[in-house]
Amino acid sequence: MVKLIRPNGAVILLGLLCVLGLVELLAAFMEYRPNIDEDGWDELAAIVEQRGEDPVIVPTSWLSPAARMNLAQARSWDALAYPDLRSFASFWLLHHKLERPWRGSLRAELEGAPLPDLVEIHHVGRLTLERYEQSVGVERFDLLDRVEAVRTGRGPCRGGRGMWQCKDGRVSIRTLEIDYRPRRCLAVELDDGVVAEVELGEVELGDRIRGHVGFGDFNARLRADPSARVELLIDEVVAARWLFTDDQGWAAFALATEPGAHRVQLRASTSVGGTWQRDGHRTNPTDSLCIELRGFDEGGDG
Repeated sequence: MVKLIRPNGAVILLGLLCVLGLVELLAAFMEYRPNIDEDGWDELAAIVEQRGEDPVIVPTSWLSPAARMNLAQARSWDALAYPDLRSFASFWLLHHKLERPWRGSLRAELEGAPLPDLVEIHHVGRLTLERYEQSVGVERFDLLDRVEAVRTGRGPCRGGRGMWQCKDGRVSIRTLEIDYRPRRCLAVELDDGVVAEVELGEVELGDRIRGHVGFGDFNARLRADPSARVELLIDEVVAARWLFTDDQGWAAFALATEPGAHRVQLRASTSVGGTWQRDGHRTNPTDSLCIELRGFDEGGDG
């Protein structure tokens, strides 16, 4: 006689979860099947080309590779590794027609600024292309274009054109993963407590300086617990000092400034370099302090 095995509640629940997962998988396959054909990409490219160099921001990771392959404006540094969205006078947003991109992390990129004005909307295939405009300040300078020299307490760093080799490590212009997003910045990778002194020379300032600080990369952040100290000097006087930790993500800072020509210097250091491994502390690999800094004339608007 065959004895029947009666499933218990846990087995039934597991079966229901498997069925639910299969349903969601099929629904996702149906919804995110090829969203646009080659002619559709050509149509999007023609629309974007009419507006010149406006970057195409793609907020979802699954769509971004295809957009970069087909749209030049989706693979520029402005589109891929922008510091924030509040500094774009105009930009495109490309997403699936059922998505609501401003409900996600994209909203945080405005850093408290109001939503930009939606001025154009195009539906191509299953994708939506939107163009936004907003009032922004006039950019006066960018740290990444203005580094004249780098030095530490042990003397000048050799190099230039985006890479400076120091006796205590290196400073370079790179694209790093910060809080799971690419950011273009000045990467400071020096020994514990060593201060990088970055000379920008005489700079035409507006009424505000804005910048960001973060730590890359993911593995280094898991195995270290550093803090960063950043100082900004204007005409050889410390105008501001900020402290950041590695769990603040892409942390923003700002400083009101007196418009006109001024000498600008940046000092940056981290408290603890290296990472903790199974066999103890190692100086390499180490975390990378990532800094971006720009000056704006915002007309007194905060």
